[in-house]
Amino acid sequence: MGTSMKYLKVVSVLMLFAGFGVKASDYSLKPGQSRTIKVGSQISTVFVSDPAVADYQVINDNSIVLYAKKPGISTVTVYGSNSTTLARASVNVNPFVNDLSSRVARAFPGSKVSIEAFYHGEKATYILNGMVPDEETKESVYSMVGSLVGEGGREISTEPPKDEDGDSSSTNIEFMYRKVYGNIINRLQLPSSNQVNVKLTVVEVTKGFTDSLGIDWSSLTLNSIVNGGSAVNPTGTFNLLGLKGGFDAKNISTVIQAVNNDSLARVLAQPNLTVLSGESASFLVGGEIPIIVQNNDAATVSYKEYGVRLNIAAKVEKKQRIKLFVSNELSSVSGSYAFNEFQIPTLRTRKSSSTIELSNGDSFVIGGLLSEEDRESLTKIPFIGDIPVLGALARIAQTERRKTELVVFATVNLVEPSSSQGDIPLPKFRRTPVESLFTNVGMDGQLRESRLSDNVVNFMSQGGFAK
Repeated sequence: MGTSMKYLKVVSVLMLFAGFGVKASDYSLKPGQSRTIKVGSQISTVFVSDPAVADYQVINDNSIVLYAKKPGISTVTVYGSNSTTLARASVNVNPFVNDLSSRVARAFPGSKVSIEAFYHGEKATYILNGMVPDEETKESVYSMVGSLVGEGGREISTEPPKDEDGDSSSTNIEFMYRKVYGNIINRLQLPSSNQVNVKLTVVEVTKGFTDSLGIDWSSLTLNSIVNGGSAVNPTGTFNLLGLKGGFDAKNISTVIQAVNNDSLARVLAQPNLTVLSGESASFLVGGEIPIIVQNNDAATVSYKEYGVRLNIAAKVEKKQRIKLFVSNELSSVSGSYAFNEFQIPTLRTRKSSSTIELSNGDSFVIGGLLSEEDRESLTKIPFIGDIPVLGALARIAQTERRKTELVVFATVNLVEPSSSQGDIPLPKFRRTPVESLFTNVGMDGQLRESRLSDNVVNFMSQGGFAK
């Protein structure tokens, strides 16, 4: 070798060596950019894992210059005498990484996002790491990077499922759609997972019930509810609910149960659903009825669900604002009709859907699903009531018109999962002995019905989450 230094370029799979005083660096360069590496000892050998991506040029005994050539990843290791590792550098050659990182930092100053690029041949895969404050920022960062370097973008949805007929009032919920890219992996984290609890009370009320409470549904607007304004008729009887500054599903349910008259109002369902932000949940109380479908010479049976159905979808935005989609449906068997030799049941259905934005703890009402029934009855004395003319004195004809409205009360809260299963109270029911059921001995009004303990009631009122 003489007094001159001999430099070798070796294309290989690089093995990392550990040593004291090793200078390690990571460089993200565009093609054509360069960086200088200086070491404290005389350089003996330089290894480059992929000279096609990045190469080097010797400046003097203690310095080399790295320069990027084409997109990819290469590792450069500088050795001194006795194979001592002096410096090691990982070079990521990508024309976009630096620009992406600077754009994200400017657009989202409250976030800590790092972007890495990995190559398989000529194709690059980008990985997003770091911490962002909320779900909206997480999706915005992903969308920004995807719009610049994303490939194979497609839209996916986490809407509630459609029913058997393919019909769903939840179709095309805009905030439940998001675009995904095949070459971008989103590993951005949130400080805590966002979960939305929705307490719903589905009530069927009559005109007499609303009159008795003095509630004017037309004046009960979303703005008045959210802002705690006045939403009462001139008599002010809406304050009987104790709803100063707003109401929740629990309050209205208490009032309806206090009325204790099924002819005025009845609670059809009180589901308590909790979903992750960006996900959906469904609820059905009812059953299935068989529907016979004639196909050429064969008949098949399919089943149609009926009852009280609720679909919700929620997403937490900035400042704990909650976008919520709610669709509700009430269906019941109303009769049947003859088709060939089959009796096909008919369903009476009332449904609605709404998308709104609320704050944590706000409530809202969905109403206006009216139904009207006419019933005619005839009461008469046998034989005498059938006598022409005179029989009218022994007959009573009645016509009854019943008008009902389906109303949904909902309260939305942000909740956190419980970390300790031992603190969750379990339901405890009091069992009544068989002999007491027959003899009615030792049974008072309170023992006729099994009741939940107070801690269980409180636990369920919190949406199934322990504080």
